[in-house]
Amino acid sequence: MFDILNIVFRLLFAPMLKSDLNLTDFMIKGKVSKDEAVRSLRVLPAEKAFYFYRGIGQPLGVVSSSLSDFAEALKKVEPESVRFHLERGDFQNWLKMLGEDPLCDKLKSLRGRELPAEELRSRVSALVSSRVNQLRRAAGNL
Repeated sequence: MFDILNIVFRLLFAPMLKSDLNLTDFMIKGKVSKDEAVRSLRVLPAEKAFYFYRGIGQPLGVVSSSLSDFAEALKKVEPESVRFHLERGDFQNWLKMLGEDPLCDKLKSLRGRELPAEELRSRVSALVSSRVNQLRRAAGNL
């Protein structure tokens, strides 16, 4: 079954990412409890939401109040915004607040890499979307 998923992943994402990746590069290993999943997927109040910026003092007007919103926003937000936040550690800080240390660790591994902005955005988006799907399954939302 895993081999089939890996093939499908390569067909869908590898051409976009211009590199030889496997599904395991985007999977966070370990069992997730229902309580953990529900906590990570919760909707946050406005003061704890993630606000995307192009740079210092340059808000994009894109706000994510949950990890699911965040995953969707990453598909559309400007690639340079993703680089800006990733390099500053903004994503990691917000994810820690959600209790998403495993996802935070995966994103840390992308910091400082000299990837084209679109490829970086695609990788971050794929990681977050994969985690959201894992959490939804654990929470019983799929």
